[in-house]
Amino acid sequence: MRRVLDRFRAVDLSHELHEQIPTWSGGCGYRLEVKLDYPQGLCVQSLKSHAGVGTHIDAPSHFFDNSLNVGEIALENLIVPVCVLDLRQKMDPNLFVLPQDLELYEKTHGKIAENSLVLANTGWSQFWIYPDQYRNVQSDGKMHFPGFSESAALFLIERNVVGLGIDTLSPDGSTNGPGVRYPVHESILGAKKYILENLANLEQMPPRGAFALVMPPRSRDATESAARVVGLISSD
Repeated sequence: MRRVLDRFRAVDLSHELHEQIPTWSGGCGYRLEVKLDYPQGLCVQSLKSHAGVGTHIDAPSHFFDNSLNVGEIALENLIVPVCVLDLRQKMDPNLFVLPQDLELYEKTHGKIAENSLVLANTGWSQFWIYPDQYRNVQSDGKMHFPGFSESAALFLIERNVVGLGIDTLSPDGSTNGPGVRYPVHESILGAKKYILENLANLEQMPPRGAFALVMPPRSRDATESAARVVGLISSD
């Protein structure tokens, strides 16, 4: 195993979990409590958390009853080649990844392969340490941050990717809000693929040629779950 790992450089694509992280609701979605401390012989903790906080995975069952839960996603779909779109120069709170962006990526780096994971680096993760700026609630009462367009999601479904990910709270971007559809979630999860949200350090990843390890707990009934996501870049 060490010989295998020596062939790669690992990049942590996950944010650290703590009580001050940005959340969808704006409240505290994560709490770690000490139940037994070292003077008593050892440290025992309890963890209380919303499932969809921090860097996390959405399984198809998040939107669709009787669909795949987190623990049912095939292992071979969690250890996959990764394609990274660098959109930092276009960063805007209302940016949406378009099919044209995917076509330009393919023109430059080759066709997006089946069973790969497509990640959008919008540059938004720079605001992670500033929760209000990361959530970016505007006068319309909605959060505004980059996302994918529905047409881009359908493009990726045609490419038969395992899923997509982004460095924001949601790939649906500024379409969020009460009573609003979530077309990217509906399309991707409806195709039995998964979504990664709140990714980090995507600027350290090459456009293609690397791999991703997506490591949520193997939770039987979970529709969402925190996940440690790691990029592996070949040293060859």
